[in-house]
Amino acid sequence: MRYLRAKGIRKALRQFHFLCGLKAPYKVLLDGNFIAMCIQMKVDVHERVSKYLQVKPYECEFYVPRAALEELAILGEATKEAYKLAKSFKVAETYDQSEKKDEEDKPVDVSMAIQKIIGDKNDRKFVVCTQEVELRKALRLVPGVPLMYLNRSVLVFEEISHATLAIVRQEEKANMAKLDVNEKRKLEQMQDDEESEDEHAENLRLQKRRAKGPNPLSVKRPTNKKVRSKKKKH
Repeated sequence: MRYLRAKGIRKALRQFHFLCGLKAPYKVLLDGNFIAMCIQMKVDVHERVSKYLQVKPYECEFYVPRAALEELAILGEATKEAYKLAKSFKVAETYDQSEKKDEEDKPVDVSMAIQKIIGDKNDRKFVVCTQEVELRKALRLVPGVPLMYLNRSVLVFEEISHATLAIVRQEEKANMAKLDVNEKRKLEQMQDDEESEDEHAENLRLQKRRAKGPNPLSVKRPTNKKVRSKKKKH
């Protein structure tokens, strides 16, 4: 899986903004493993995540699933610091905010809880930080979900998913359907012209890169050495 650097992250966030309405202040959803990894690698969550998303620290709101809090509490002393940090974040519930929670519900798996929070379209506009590979794979099937994880002490932002890019294609198809025959013909002509210009530019670039012969003025001319003729002995 490719990951993005600063320029790529900025571009991806713009795409998420225009396609999915996801913008600062960002709502960042963390799982227990990500928080524990940050503690282990001495990564300041508030500072590093906000800096990575290219916003001020106050432009990030951090959330943790209730299931993740329960998981960290069960693990006890091994995740004591992670649990303390997780408790400082807001709790993201798996149920709809308009519904009442059934207090008798059993604790659920953290990955499943995060998938329920995200839903089918990430309507709550979360950026998800998780160390779970399988969870990231599942969330890549949901459009509009930015994904981050920690590789040792380095934050990684995954490239935009095909599910999110599909939104662009759907919008393009919808816009094409609204065009009449003449407008479609003009659009196709413009696309053909752009392709021709790109090909021309590429050809020019390749021509410039071709190795050229040496400058004839800078080439040292061969000198014919004069060979003294031996005198014949009489």
